[in-house]
Order: sequence, then C-alpha cells, then structure tokens
Amino acid sequence: MAGKLIRIRVRLKVGESRMAASVDPLYLGLHGPCGREFRLELQKGRARRRGHEDLYVLGQPEDPETNVGHPEFNDPTVPPIDAASVTGVYLRKGFDPIPNVRGVSEMDDRIEISEAEVEIESESAAKAIRFQRTGPIWLGLVAGVRFELQRCEDA
Repeated sequence: MAGKLIRIRVRLKVGESRMAASVDPLYLGLHGPCGREFRLELQKGRARRRGHEDLYVLGQPEDPETNVGHPEFNDPTVPPIDAASVTGVYLRKGFDPIPNVRGVSEMDDRIEISEAEVEIESESAAKAIRFQRTGPIWLGLVAGVRFELQRCEDA
C-alpha cells in the first residue's frame, strides 16, 4: 500500500515542430476507483510554448511547491486518494472557443508533446509512482485528444 496521495508532478516537453504549441486547456486524468481530472495550468507565466519544458505541481493550496492555477480546485488530496489505487494516467486536450471560426479545421489548435512524465507522491512510500511516454504525440481534433502514459518500473 502506497498511502495517501500528497502531490503530483507533471513534466511536459512541447515539441519544436511548427505549430507545436497551444494555449488550449490540458488535463491530467487518473484511472482507478478514485479517478479524477486536474487542469494543468500554471499559476504564473506562460506554458506549453514550442520547445520548452513545463513542470506542474499539484498539491494542497498551502503547499509551497504547488504551482498550478486555482489550486483549491486542483487539490489531489481532497477527497483523499490512495496512491496505490491509481491504475493509470492520461493527458487530455480541451478546447477554448476561437472567435470567428468558420469550420472545424480552423478550430483545431494542436499541440505536440515530445515527452511527458507524471510522478505521484504519497505520504508513506519512499519512491514516487512514475508514468512516462515519449513522442512526438500530437493532440487535437485531427490527431485525437487523449493519450495514456505507461507506468515505469523503479530503477
């Protein structure tokens, strides 16, 4: 038993291809009996820029490491989640409306993820539970809006 989940770290590296970046919302989802989704949005600064790496830390709002926007709504500790019950994780791209859009193809703001890593920390486990995937993986209306990350074995 891994114990109560206390923090989630999500490291994303955006690809360098033309039009690889996006300002559309991105969500982290947890599979399992206590599954949830969390919005990946930094509290300060721009995120998901072409060729850049971003680190999102989800935790209690008063945790000094927590850096996501609206931490009170993205707190993975309320309600409590047993870290061992997380059976998988995924990333899902949402969509913000674009004014004056004439068709679906004009609305497809894609993002290219070249690396994604998720670490789930618990109060009683010495090591975080890790999930990882490398790309390039495109998310958007044409490419699909969700992908799974595979669990990594401890090194």
